[in-house]
Amino acid sequence: MDESVMLAAVASHPLFMFSGDGVILLDSQGNIRQMNEESCRLTGVESGYWLNHSINELLDMPYRDSFSRHLEGALQGRSSNMEADIRHRAGHTIQLTLRFIPEQMEHLNLAYVVLRDVTELKRSVQLIEHMAYHDTLTGLPNRTMFQIQLAQMLAAGNANTESVSFAILLIGLDRLHIVNDSLGHNWGDLLLKQVGERLQLMMGRDHLVSRIGNHEFAVIYKRFADTSDIIEKTRLLHQNLLSPFMVREREFVVVGNIGLAVFPTDGTDMDSLMRHAALVQTVEKENGQGIYRLQQDDVTSDSLQRLELEYDLRKALKRDEFELYYQPQYNIQTNQLIGMEALIRWHHPERGMVPPGKFIPLAEETGLIVPIGDWVIRTACLQNKQWQDAGMPPITVSVNLSLRQFQKHNLIGDIVKTLKETGLDPRYLELEITESMAMDNIERVIRKLNELKDLGIRISMDDFGTGYSSLQYLRKIPIHKLKIDQSFIRDITQDPDNAAIVSTIIAMANHLKLEVVAEGVETLEDLRFLLNKDCRHAQGYYFSKPLPKDQFEQHFRQQ
Repeated sequence: MDESVMLAAVASHPLFMFSGDGVILLDSQGNIRQMNEESCRLTGVESGYWLNHSINELLDMPYRDSFSRHLEGALQGRSSNMEADIRHRAGHTIQLTLRFIPEQMEHLNLAYVVLRDVTELKRSVQLIEHMAYHDTLTGLPNRTMFQIQLAQMLAAGNANTESVSFAILLIGLDRLHIVNDSLGHNWGDLLLKQVGERLQLMMGRDHLVSRIGNHEFAVIYKRFADTSDIIEKTRLLHQNLLSPFMVREREFVVVGNIGLAVFPTDGTDMDSLMRHAALVQTVEKENGQGIYRLQQDDVTSDSLQRLELEYDLRKALKRDEFELYYQPQYNIQTNQLIGMEALIRWHHPERGMVPPGKFIPLAEETGLIVPIGDWVIRTACLQNKQWQDAGMPPITVSVNLSLRQFQKHNLIGDIVKTLKETGLDPRYLELEITESMAMDNIERVIRKLNELKDLGIRISMDDFGTGYSSLQYLRKIPIHKLKIDQSFIRDITQDPDNAAIVSTIIAMANHLKLEVVAEGVETLEDLRFLLNKDCRHAQGYYFSKPLPKDQFEQHFRQQ
């Protein structure tokens, strides 16, 4: 068959004419013998121009050698794929995938090349990849990219036998929530963008700046002379962050708390470096004294013990490791036992007795204080009722309420349920709140305390004198008793200031017809002073230290 007839047959074939992809037929020299309409559209040039011209004229220079190798394989009967860019006649570049298909026509070795435009697909993939590894607000690398880069730095550092150091900086921003709450998140976003730009400008392109959290940035500082050098650079970074930002003609100052960790001194893996930097950042936030770096021993032991203690604290209730001790309260004018304060103790199976000052703040911070506090109320009520049922005179048991407990929406219902299940008369339960709790949303506090009072439960204000309660509100808060903090009772006979404060509190309480309890009474001189000032109730080591239930029961029976 004549060659021109064969080529005409190819051009008229439906698969060639109506294919959604560009199709080109090449001879053994790489010259174009036929091309369909889609090929013309992709290149922007009519078929008459390209016929019998070399395909190389279509290709950008970097792709020509690879194209020749793929074409040679197709002429030898092998199919293959490659990617290449071509220049459209209008001037823009198109990204293509090229599929090479061998073709035998009698004595001719030919090859089809199928062209598919993947420009938009590539752009979409690049956009998705960028979004996966970059923060959409600031355009900076995100946490994922930060972790990838840090992992690569760690792999290189740990594989290198020579000393290689780099540092990571965690930068937390305070007061951003104030901008969001007062002006809206659009203002906060604009401010965050400016912070990111300033960090990038200060660090340059040699170091990786990332946004890894809502108000948190991180830097991988890849090269520095020595530790003193990176500490000085961190100080300058902190100082520059304090310079005002201008958002819509309004000035804002953000405070950056920075934690620094150096490889390999502060850790040789991602977790240890990040943990060290975060702990240093916490210390810097609490102290605000430019403490950007601490020695490893300064942060590791305390934090690890704290983490272990929190883990054990979560198990303590289930393992029945808590116990209540009871400290007697006396009417010092009649020398009569009138009540007891329930105090929690933790018997740790390995650490022994854990001081309340060590685990109560941790329980407050983690929220565990709520179930622990509920256990204290239930246990105290049940024990008090058991002693009453055993024929002992009814007295009041006092229980401290934590702020988190007091803020529970179902506090009243839970206490009513506890009293009903234990059978204790509400008048023998006393709940202690602090001044700071009472001043937190005063109207809501008054409503809740009135509900408790209406149930017959007694309310006392603990540690009175250490907070900031207003005398105006003190008249409105439905409390029965003020407890004078033991810090004022201490040295009461030697310190005139403490004596004056205690005398004033007692006189005020008596005038308001409130009971008053002096805590921390340790000496006979303390007791005589209180009696002289007409104080009626007291507790402290002069009478008894807190006792476990069996010892308290023995003490109770002796009274």
